[in-house]
Amino acid sequence: MEAQEFINLVAGSARQTYLTHHVLPSITIAQAILESGWGKKVPIDSATGRSSYNLFGIKGTGTAGSVTVVTKEEVNGQIVTQTAQFKAYYNYQQSLDDHADFLQKPLYKKVIMAATPEEAAEALQKAGYATDSKYAEKLTTLIRTYDLTQYDQFAPEEPSGYPAWKVDLGTRALKEGLLTSPEWLSKLDEPMPVWAVLAVALRLLDKQRQMP
Repeated sequence: MEAQEFINLVAGSARQTYLTHHVLPSITIAQAILESGWGKKVPIDSATGRSSYNLFGIKGTGTAGSVTVVTKEEVNGQIVTQTAQFKAYYNYQQSLDDHADFLQKPLYKKVIMAATPEEAAEALQKAGYATDSKYAEKLTTLIRTYDLTQYDQFAPEEPSGYPAWKVDLGTRALKEGLLTSPEWLSKLDEPMPVWAVLAVALRLLDKQRQMP
């Protein structure tokens, strides 16, 4: 996947996450790039090939359960096979929201309050988010190289043409994984194409199958 292609893939979701969690989109995108290796390190279930949409390598159980990844690690000088459970989501939006939820801890207060991405990057490093001593520098380099601050710019809010209940329905559907892109929130009065209806139905079926 090309660099700009990956950025385009997550930028809309990063901007949507900012509206609810106040983490600068440029920081979110840069972290997603760094943590996932431009999407190449997103955990994939070793048996089924199912993508976890997990951009930050978080272990545990997510909104779509988990994926089992078989890896080879060096332990005491020997290469051993290990399995790990990584959180799985229905889309990247859920991965970004989960990550932003994590950053709501008091420890990361200065990340949320940062006026610039540089301040946010430094705050992440000082809070001990990563052990890499150059973590803030790497984030800042990515932001400058790919002009990620452009995604921090928001036009003045315009009055919504949709009643509040429609907006609430659309927002909830996005967070639940029934909608995969925040672009759908601008099309609440438009009829959904057949493929989109089928996609939503299949996501509902997947959720039902995972229920105990």
